[in-house]
Amino acid sequence: MTQLTVVSRLLVGAAIIFTLTTAPPVQAQQGEPALSTKWEKAKRDRNRSSVTVISGGIRGTYIRFATDLANVLDDLKGNEMRVLPIAGRGGGQNVLDVLFLKGIDMGITQQDHLTFFKQKDPVLFGNIDKRIRYITKLYNAEFTMVARKEIKSFEDLKGKTVNLWRPWSATDIGGQTILKLLGLDKDVKIVHIDTGSGLEKVKSGEIAGTVLLAGAPIGGFKDLQASEGLHFVPLDAQSLPNRDFSKLLEVYLPTRLKHEDYPGMIPAGQSVPTVASGAVLAVYNWPENTERYRKVAGFVKRFFDNFEKFRQEPRHPKWKEINLAAKIPGWTRFKAAEEWLAVKRQPPAAGADAGDMRVAFDRFVKRYARISGGGQLSSRERDQLFRQFYQMWQSRNQ
Repeated sequence: MTQLTVVSRLLVGAAIIFTLTTAPPVQAQQGEPALSTKWEKAKRDRNRSSVTVISGGIRGTYIRFATDLANVLDDLKGNEMRVLPIAGRGGGQNVLDVLFLKGIDMGITQQDHLTFFKQKDPVLFGNIDKRIRYITKLYNAEFTMVARKEIKSFEDLKGKTVNLWRPWSATDIGGQTILKLLGLDKDVKIVHIDTGSGLEKVKSGEIAGTVLLAGAPIGGFKDLQASEGLHFVPLDAQSLPNRDFSKLLEVYLPTRLKHEDYPGMIPAGQSVPTVASGAVLAVYNWPENTERYRKVAGFVKRFFDNFEKFRQEPRHPKWKEINLAAKIPGWTRFKAAEEWLAVKRQPPAAGADAGDMRVAFDRFVKRYARISGGGQLSSRERDQLFRQFYQMWQSRNQ
């Protein structure tokens, strides 16, 4: 089939679609509601509660999370909720899409990206923190570099080429930020190619390493084998004794890649040090009296009300890391999400004053700390303890 024939068929197809979608409604039979009325009702029903989530590439963690949102929250019997996952280009581009692209309600990005854009263009993005809100922090995305075994540390990247996936992705922004903080940004050449091609070029020696910033286990890396001559490059103070690693810890969290996530690359009982960035479910800051705000607010309620379902199989294992109440420095929470959490923080106590319950809970926490040997509770541990205490409090007052 010639190229001209293909183009001709596409044009004919487009003409048919245009005709079908713009043709006037067929006249209804006597006694039946007008087709145009049915058409408009069907369109309203399918749009009033549908929301979009821009995510990442088909092998990444972003798209897995967006798909989980759809699989758990979609109303299969009616039109109360439909989540539409959209494959995107990753964290930085998702910020731009939430800001500027029509039809995008939410996007998954990284918590350091608002600062990145503010610094990059203070005029265009000076008030970005007022235009974008967050619904919840999701998971920690690990910075993961695959290289041949002769690349023992980031110091060995000087004068070499590293793949940072797509421009404006979380991998690209995170990689360039880390190299700059380590003082290696002028010594490393950056390319942007897909992960599969990047791995092949690493194996052939054409480039030194290929990187992904995503939640472990990363789809593009989880089946790799150390027997192919590859390994994960460590990133910590010990592997970079001549660099100021503390600068990274002002932006990122120290973490480790585990054998359980990458059994073919990391021997049992061992791990590889690296850093992580928090993933965020971000949303445009729609005014409260708009339809877009109401739709996202409906999504928030359904999402938070059903959150425990995300901790079950076959959902991504990183759902188990998430604390809905976790705060993100430099970000403001979407109002509907903040209101939901405020109610859950102080649930009404049956037959007793909520203030009395809070005082009793604080005493309970102190007693629990003494019994368990002391130590500061994390936000997640405190939330779990409060749920247990609240059940006890209700039972007592009933």
